[in-house]
Amino acid sequence: MPEYEANDISNVPPSLYFEDSALKATLQKLQSVLDGSGLDDHAYAETLGLLLLWELRHVADVKPSQPKSARGGLTAAQLRRVKEFIDAEISTDVAISDLAVVAGLSQFHFIRAFKESAGLSPYQYILSERVRRAKELLSKGDLSITDVALAAGFHNAYQMNRVFRKLVGLTPTALRRQTGVQFP
Repeated sequence: MPEYEANDISNVPPSLYFEDSALKATLQKLQSVLDGSGLDDHAYAETLGLLLLWELRHVADVKPSQPKSARGGLTAAQLRRVKEFIDAEISTDVAISDLAVVAGLSQFHFIRAFKESAGLSPYQYILSERVRRAKELLSKGDLSITDVALAAGFHNAYQMNRVFRKLVGLTPTALRRQTGVQFP
């Protein structure tokens, strides 16, 4: 079987798409983003694309796997800079490539190192920070749900509702009611 360039997946045999369940699941998630039935989030789509490249490269690797030495996570300074960047840019589309540049790492290495350091993938961390920011804004009561969603970096109130329901267990409106905050 021929060897592949590190970034060239054009010669990967088509049968691989159907033999690897993780690869198939990633392709299905990416398809749902592309056809509009999945999450409409730039960072999520970018993460899926990077994951797809990683899975294709590893599925096509015919060499016997050798244990690789474990690399560490981000340094304290790198993690602090990345978190500060996310906090400053939370209301915009935060790209994994931008976070990797802030950390001074490749995208693949950054995702792995960030998860090791923070305990969450960059995408999950960004979502949790958006939820945290939305909770702060909801507690003030002076913004509508749509305004809170946009200020916290969600594309719309529907996306914020879905993420809230999944991570918090309540919708933003239910949380607001539960805390007794009234929207004027």
